Amino acid sequence: MTLDASDGPARLDPIQGVLEILDRASMTGTNKLGLLLTLLDLAPTVDSDAPAITRTQMAERCIEIHWEHARPYQGVTLRQSSARKRRDDGTVADDTTVMQEIHRLRELLLDCRRGDLPDKPLGVVKRSAEGTTWHSRWEESLETALARVRASLLKNPVRLLQELPGKPAPFLYDLESDTAGLTLFPDALQGLTKFGGVLRPLVEFRFAQAVMRINRETLQLPVDDVYSHLFGRERVMPPPKMRERLIDIQSGRCIYTGDRLKGASGSLDHVVPWSRARLSQIENFVMTSRTVNSKKSDSLLAPTAMEKWLHHVDRSSDDLRECARDHGWMADLDSVRRVAFHIYRAAEANTGVWSFENGEHRIEPLGDKGKRVVLNLLQD
Repeated sequence: MTLDASDGPARLDPIQGVLEILDRASMTGTNKLGLLLTLLDLAPTVDSDAPAITRTQMAERCIEIHWEHARPYQGVTLRQSSARKRRDDGTVADDTTVMQEIHRLRELLLDCRRGDLPDKPLGVVKRSAEGTTWHSRWEESLETALARVRASLLKNPVRLLQELPGKPAPFLYDLESDTAGLTLFPDALQGLTKFGGVLRPLVEFRFAQAVMRINRETLQLPVDDVYSHLFGRERVMPPPKMRERLIDIQSGRCIYTGDRLKGASGSLDHVVPWSRARLSQIENFVMTSRTVNSKKSDSLLAPTAMEKWLHHVDRSSDDLRECARDHGWMADLDSVRRVAFHIYRAAEANTGVWSFENGEHRIEPLGDKGKRVVLNLLQD
């Protein structure tokens, strides 16, 4: 499928374009796949009236995505590029720029005697650095890393991502609009937000395949193991003590059903599903029963459930922020609400949403009225 363009060649449908990248694009490493994941993560944060993403936003998100990938697998550091490039100083770079910069940041943490931090989420590392004797060193090193990743992104893969056999017109973003960043085409922003939950696992699996291919001479790795190592979500989930605190904040009950949560019976749930957006802020977590978590799964919330969550985070905002501080975790309700708003705005009326009413779990269409209600709730 192509989209007509009066002033140039026809454009691919953005979703078809992403699939074409996964199937046909030339790759010597993971740069293009990393950019796709970055765009999928940032699309729900972008206002459709001004669909621009700055290079700094891209660099920050790119580092956050790849941070987890620097952890050694069975004692071996997995490379993400098969190309070896000679630097101006005569040394040879044998990995992508973002991975080189992350390894430098990890080495800094070890030098600061914080060997407990490299394997934790980057947001936790940033919070842990605040007020320490090494905070200025960390900030300076992080800024250097961001500058280098920004420059690298513009050179490759931003300029090369949309280059495919047949030379189609750009279909995700306009390269000429602003050298400071990207301006997504409106249909691309809509598509990436709407279908992110379907596209992300495809991109991640292709990413894992690329890493397995690049490292095949070092390790014989099953692709499933590589996928779990790179993208397993357990590492960016609150630790057990923090989950217990969340149960206390909820007065020991599920916010959706009112059922009492007893110790190990509690199950951690992403309010905005993890499949749709990588949100690890404390406000995006609630403790539910295992039954609720299973029934809700990756569904969006129906209006009644959304109202209950918003009431919870409003009533418990101080307790949630205090819990985040005590555990060095991330807190940002505005970001969670903004992403949720954009996801619901892109959703179709027939999108299935979960609710618990009259003692029954239900998955029903959002509906035009339900969509208006949720958007109004998220804007209040």
